[in-house]
Amino acid sequence: MVRKVKKNLAAEIVFEAVRGGCSLYAACVKAGVSTKEFYEILAGDDEMKVAYQLALSDYADQCTDDIRSIAAGLKAGEIDNSTAKLLIETHKWLAQKACPEPFGGMDGQAPDGEGLAEIVVKFV
Repeated sequence: MVRKVKKNLAAEIVFEAVRGGCSLYAACVKAGVSTKEFYEILAGDDEMKVAYQLALSDYADQCTDDIRSIAAGLKAGEIDNSTAKLLIETHKWLAQKACPEPFGGMDGQAPDGEGLAEIVVKFV
């Protein structure tokens, strides 16, 4: 029982760190487990797999919020075009890596055929 509690605690630390933007490796270091140990924790527990996917999804949502903030800064003249483009592309890439499904996979296309960057540019 103690071992399961320790595994659950380590997993929760990893999930929180991933939500905060840490890579899986950095999150595992914070939790005091190796990535191999973390994957072993996930392997036998569907609930943990879902929790990990939700943590990745939360981070992807945070990236989209950051993109909206960048677009607002661009619109307000606080950020120049080239900086905004670089920041948007970086956040888009991070969101796609964390949670590729809502972003249409590696090509950055939303289900309706518009890429995330195009949607942001249309907004601005």
